[in-house]
Amino acid sequence: MLKILAALYPLLMVAAGWRLFTMSWSRALKIAAGVAMVVPIPMLFLLPALVQPDRPFADLLRTIGIALMFSGGVSLLGGMAAAWLKGRRA
Repeated sequence: MLKILAALYPLLMVAAGWRLFTMSWSRALKIAAGVAMVVPIPMLFLLPALVQPDRPFADLLRTIGIALMFSGGVSLLGGMAAAWLKGRRA
């Protein structure tokens, strides 16, 4: 189950980036929506590690949160780039 969820998050971010690029919103609104989509899941790992840094495994939680935030952002940008390339070709 955990492996499915780990693979599902980047795939959902690629789909969200694709869909976000095709919307006719302003660039600032797209950036704000992208940040609002990427940040919540990693914050579930980062907040406990930042609030109580002396707890066991806080460094592991912090590392997982940062990795999720990075991979979510890259996946979102990858979806936007794929939609841009497809729109440019069509």
